[in-house]
This record gives sequence, C-alpha cells and structure tokens, in this order.
Amino acid sequence: MEPDRFRESRQAINRLCENLNVLIEQSAVDASRECCREAQTQLDRLIPQADDEIQQRSVKNLGMKIKHLLGLINKIKVKKSSIAGIEKKQAIAVEWDEDRIKQLSPAFLKKVSTNMGNDPKACVCFDITGKGVRPSYQIRFGNQETATFSGSCHKLREKALVDGPHKISRSFTATAIDSALSAR
Repeated sequence: MEPDRFRESRQAINRLCENLNVLIEQSAVDASRECCREAQTQLDRLIPQADDEIQQRSVKNLGMKIKHLLGLINKIKVKKSSIAGIEKKQAIAVEWDEDRIKQLSPAFLKKVSTNMGNDPKACVCFDITGKGVRPSYQIRFGNQETATFSGSCHKLREKALVDGPHKISRSFTATAIDSALSAR
C-alpha cells in the first residue's frame, strides 16, 4: 500500500483508539464496544494491504492495542441504574390462612407448637415476606409478652417482626397450629 495512504489509515485507527480510551474512562460500555468494533473493522480492511515489513509490524501493533482496549472494556463495571430496580420482580406477599399453614412441614409446625408452649391463649403471626417455606414468626402469649423466632432454626430473635398489615400475617391460635399438624 502506498505509504501516505497507509499512514492516514493507521492514524484514523489510532484516533479511534484514543476515543476508545476516553469512553473506557467514562465507563460507557456500549459506546466503547461500538468504537472498538469500528476500529477492528478498519484494521481488518488495512491488514491485507500491508505490503512491507514495517506496515505489517504497524498493523500487528494496532491489533495488539485494540485487543488490550477490548480487555479494558470487558472489565468496566456497569452501574445499576434506578431503572434496573424497577425491572426486578416485586416481592409478592405470602397470604397466610389455615390451608397455607397445613402446607408447612410437620417438623416446622411441631417446633412452632413447642415454642408456643402450653399457653392456651398464645397465638402466632407469620412473616409474609419470602417464599412461605420457613417463615419467621412471632408468638404473643396470654400474658401479652411476645417472642420472635427465626423460621430456619427456630431460635429467638432480638428484633421483633414489623407489625402491620403489609409485614405480618393475622394471628393464629395454638389450636389452629395443632389442627394443621394433626391434618398432616
């Protein structure tokens, strides 16, 4: 290829690489990839036209430069935008009723019953977040004291469940828990 035309093509690719560096610093992933594709396309057109050893070495160096910049593009951490948060699935609250309680495992129900003790006035409320497999629960005893338990290990938790219609289920008596257990 004529040296002047080769130099112009090489300089055009170098300008794209400089622009690419700026885009990488700005963490513009999509724009960086597009600029890199353009630089690679121009380099692919220039490779077969490299005649002598100097032009071939220059093309090889440009190829290594583009490859390095592509590696930098792949390392860019994409920031999550507020739009990404909207796309996430909204958590659906678990609606607890007697039928839903019967779906809990017998081992889980036995531990809930054990934690309720022999208090006939005790009632339990379940956490409505999660999948409803091993929900955390809060027991209100007849003497108005409450105890909150982790659903996964049935150990006391220091923090009570947030009381309210959108965070905790309605109350279920010890009789309801025992009947769900005997139905299994």
